[in-house]
Amino acid sequence: MQLITLNLMLSEDIYIIMNTNKDRRFYMSKFNKEGIEVMKARTINPPKFLHEIHGSTTTLFDIILTYSGGILAIISIYALYMQSNVSISTWKLVLLLLISGDIGAGVVANFTKGTNSYYGGELKSKSRIVFILLHFLHPAVFLFTLNLFSTKAIGLVIFVIVSTLIINAIKNKEKQRVVAAFCIVIGIGALLIVGISNPLLLWFFPLFMIKLFIAFGIRRY
Repeated sequence: MQLITLNLMLSEDIYIIMNTNKDRRFYMSKFNKEGIEVMKARTINPPKFLHEIHGSTTTLFDIILTYSGGILAIISIYALYMQSNVSISTWKLVLLLLISGDIGAGVVANFTKGTNSYYGGELKSKSRIVFILLHFLHPAVFLFTLNLFSTKAIGLVIFVIVSTLIINAIKNKEKQRVVAAFCIVIGIGALLIVGISNPLLLWFFPLFMIKLFIAFGIRRY
């Protein structure tokens, strides 16, 4: 009889513990979801000098993901650099990491509503063209720091910039999406066909294409 009573007590304790854990998981899940929703809803007005990065209004959620993208880009390019046979001076490495962080953060930022809206509309047509042309600097710095200038790499850079200008010139948003996807297919194919095998360049060019073709080139708002 005592053994049966003991078993019943243990069963009740296990049941209580299991239900307590379920409740804890439920409330933790609810808290996490609510926290994310608060970050998404919280509007931030960045200072004017950051408008070209985040737009005139953005959210805490977008800002966190944007800079997280930059940090992850720096980590990934440093890891690839350490695995490669490339050897560069410290100041070039720092410059490489900074430009890589800018590319990673830029890919995410250009997908956000704040940045995409800031460069949307007819009033920003000239700003969009300037933005695209300024992106000659990213591959120039990237290739310079690694001493990887070549006809193939320069040709790909020109292809990306010219293609982005074409996507930008298209007024219909649906057609922009289709042409941007088509350019990605051509770009990735060309990257492999021309024989670029350096892991650092294989990291750079796909992100460079995504940033300009899809993230920036397509007007969403």
